[in-house]
Amino acid sequence: MAFPSLILLGSSSSVASAAMYDNAAVADYQAVTLPSGVSYQDLRLGDGDVVSEGKRVNIQWSLKRSNGYSIDSSSNNDSVPFIFIVGAKKGQRAIAGLDEGIRGMRVGGIRRIIMPPILTYVEGLDDGKPGPIPPGFGPKQRIKRVIELRMDVPDESFLLDIKATRVQ
Repeated sequence: MAFPSLILLGSSSSVASAAMYDNAAVADYQAVTLPSGVSYQDLRLGDGDVVSEGKRVNIQWSLKRSNGYSIDSSSNNDSVPFIFIVGAKKGQRAIAGLDEGIRGMRVGGIRRIIMPPILTYVEGLDDGKPGPIPPGFGPKQRIKRVIELRMDVPDESFLLDIKATRVQ
């Protein structure tokens, strides 16, 4: 699957907004595909701490379908960051595609992660499930539509643009 362009995915609620990018130029780094099928591409390299196993990470995020249709973002929810522990099996954990795709990223960096549906919300959208989970009914329904009806459609995926804001 080719990497979608920022132009295709740009919208007022996306990470591609000036607020997320701090008006900085976005670079075109090489895309990486992991054995699981998760792909990622750094859009801007950070210069802070590195995200690794066992670290608590704060991110700002924007979730879309592979066709560019926006699902939700942290900017739609008062910019409250999603906080999780990389590699956690319970508690504050992320969906599998995010957990894999964020490793090696640095604070201040921006990365686009493309995830097959099977590595996203298969455990559900209830509190306590891996996130980031959009709080509203509409965004949850858009995710469920893909998980329940389009899981086996070729090239159907979720795009997650993230900015790492803190690593502990």
